[in-house]
Amino acid sequence: MSAIWRGGTILLLGVIGLGLAFGCGRRAEEPGPPVRPVVTMEVEEPLSERTRRFAGVTRGEEETPVSFRVGGEIAELPVQSGDEVEAGDLIARLDTEDLELNVRRLEAQRALAVAQEQQAVAEYERVRALFEADTVSRSDFDQARSARDAAEAQLETAQAALNQARQELEHGTRYAPRAGTIIAVPANRYQFVSPGQPVAVLRADDAIILEVSVAETLANDLAVGQSAVVTLEALPGRRFDAEVSEIGAGLSGLAAVPVKVRLKEAPESIRSGQAGEAEIVFEEERTGVWIPLTAVTGAPEAQRFVWVVGSEMSAVERRAVETGRLWDDRIEVRAGLSPGERIVIRGANRLSDGQEVREIE
Repeated sequence: MSAIWRGGTILLLGVIGLGLAFGCGRRAEEPGPPVRPVVTMEVEEPLSERTRRFAGVTRGEEETPVSFRVGGEIAELPVQSGDEVEAGDLIARLDTEDLELNVRRLEAQRALAVAQEQQAVAEYERVRALFEADTVSRSDFDQARSARDAAEAQLETAQAALNQARQELEHGTRYAPRAGTIIAVPANRYQFVSPGQPVAVLRADDAIILEVSVAETLANDLAVGQSAVVTLEALPGRRFDAEVSEIGAGLSGLAAVPVKVRLKEAPESIRSGQAGEAEIVFEEERTGVWIPLTAVTGAPEAQRFVWVVGSEMSAVERRAVETGRLWDDRIEVRAGLSPGERIVIRGANRLSDGQEVREIE
């Protein structure tokens, strides 16, 4: 029995030993943290200037919508888009037949008011003389004076109505207020137009501007006369020297400012309403380095971090940084990074401190 016991014990110890050896071997062979694929970049020197692009639409610097002060049907519209006009040239004329009839009717009413006023004045003078001679009563004199005053007021009313009718007749014809180019004719002959409805648009000179909107934070760094370059979709491949000509006030409810950029030399092929971009260079203080937003981890209101890659693409180090301004898809780092260091810009959210990484394209 003892021999059998000893044999069983040896066999059991052998199985346990093999199990322990197998288990230790498995633990020894367990792989470490995976090597993460990342995209990296080298931190560049602080910028001294940055270029921003702003989309906009072309306009003539002095564009005047031409409209009537009265409504009516257009009888004459001799201009079309592209016409050159001089000051005083006919732009459009309404059918003024009704206006002319109204003038003649009011002229007749005025003539009647003049006759009535003259009669009332003569009667007043006659009654006054009798009243002074004490041959008529005070009530007769007061009645004659009231009739004279009423006739004079009626004449003034008739004259005012006639003046207004004559002005309306005059406003039924529009002439070019200055020399320039007709750039749009948004009306047609025989069309009925309302007062103030444009029938033509006159560009007073050859100056072309690009109207853009600029964020208030950037507009504070703009100045009238600042250089710019304009490109237009209608003229691909061409670049036009320009300058900031006007900086407006902030738009209501929006953190944006309207800005006009004037082209220094505008070819005749440029028309109002064409889409384009203005490139404006902003001077930058050398206060920090700029890196992609994707390189930064951490909540905006808390501490923020970047992953710095060791030499020869070895393990990464999690480093706290002080961030500043935003610019497009980049963010300023004011402290914590130095030019020449390499950081992870893609894949940063899957890393841990000390983890090995490999570069991918």
